[in-house]
Amino acid sequence: MGTSFPRIFEQLKDRSRPWRRRYGLKPLSEKLRAFALLRIAHINRRSLQARVIGITGSSGKSTTASILDHLLKGAGKVHSQIQFNTLLKLPGTINSTPPDTRFLVAEVGVTTIGSMAPMARLLRPDIAVVTKVGLEHYSAFRNRETVSAEKGKLVEVLPENGLAVLNADDPHVMSMRERTRARIVTFGWAEDADYRVMQSHVAYPDPLRVTIRCAQGTYEILTPYPSKDFWLAVTASFATAMELGLDPEMLLERFATLAPLWDRCGILKTMNGPTFIMDTVKAPNESIPAAIATLGAIEAPYKRSVIGHIADYAGNPKKPYRIAYELSREAADQVIFVGDNIHRAPATEDERANGTYKGFTTTKEAADYIKETARADELILLKGARNSHLERIGLAWTHEVRCWEQYCGLSMNCLQCGKVEVPFEEHAKMRRKERRKAWFSRRRRQPQDAAEEQKP
Repeated sequence: MGTSFPRIFEQLKDRSRPWRRRYGLKPLSEKLRAFALLRIAHINRRSLQARVIGITGSSGKSTTASILDHLLKGAGKVHSQIQFNTLLKLPGTINSTPPDTRFLVAEVGVTTIGSMAPMARLLRPDIAVVTKVGLEHYSAFRNRETVSAEKGKLVEVLPENGLAVLNADDPHVMSMRERTRARIVTFGWAEDADYRVMQSHVAYPDPLRVTIRCAQGTYEILTPYPSKDFWLAVTASFATAMELGLDPEMLLERFATLAPLWDRCGILKTMNGPTFIMDTVKAPNESIPAAIATLGAIEAPYKRSVIGHIADYAGNPKKPYRIAYELSREAADQVIFVGDNIHRAPATEDERANGTYKGFTTTKEAADYIKETARADELILLKGARNSHLERIGLAWTHEVRCWEQYCGLSMNCLQCGKVEVPFEEHAKMRRKERRKAWFSRRRRQPQDAAEEQKP
């Protein structure tokens, strides 16, 4: 007999999927909802009484935003957007800002040319903080001048009584001075920086100490970070908080209670197992040397460097993986590559034979190998782009990891997803159930909200 109806239906569904995704009711409703939220956010932004702080840069945005969020909470209510930094998320952040908020801290990033302008127009910050200009999203921007031109649009929208907090060591950041009439405050190692870094010292497990000299005095800041490269985020956030008039002694106390972002060079200690350096949010080529240097600077009897996908490089992909391998060989006893680029490791036959180098196609294979060969006294760097979720290698020591899909497509870490202990095949069903529950919850709340509004 001919092809069955269910099979014809499945074929029709598969072939029409691109059309339905582009023109169907669901994408249309999503676009209308996004447009409505954006218009509401513009209205709500006009009524905000909070001081609005926008933070951008090729790296250090999330850490700076998280530090500033913690510092400012010592002086009042803070509402923040951290890690999620696109126009898709910004309207929701503004629309959910409570009326008694004193500070709104928003991390804003760019992915393509033209992506900053609509966010800047919506956010309209009182203060713009720019950390540095690098070559993240190389395929879209190609050079630092283009990145600077795009990120500088956040500085352009500052009011005349606003403030730009700029990295004095980065000429591409400092060029943004010409694009605003707002007051300029600088930070960095440069002699003429308003907040000048005098020293950045770390000898893990002792805390990172950053010494900053400014008009108000010289301050030694103790932080929980394992690398001296965190001076940038520490200094940028300290300068911003000081310019907002916060008491420096209170800020030093707040730094002492700071909890770092766990997946941005955070330290994960396991019971009777390895200690991990978790740097699994992103891996632009420029960031690889600093991450490996962090591993090299910390003393441990045995070290491993686990390298996943590397992004944002020019030319042949062999070069970034070769450099990552060579740096890892100097810093670690064993180098492990994970993912589709394991063939790019320039390991010798001897290094492959004696186990100095290992390559695994999937994150699960690497996690299983590390479990089998782990030492309680070892230190392991996990460095890679988020697409392969290398954080699961460390989380396998603290959670019952059951989701091992190599490329799930989600741009959030496994703890934000919340389903790391659930097989990937069950995620879609769970999300549908969660959406239905949220929809019914909103429906139940609407009559209650209306009744509250009608009360005298």
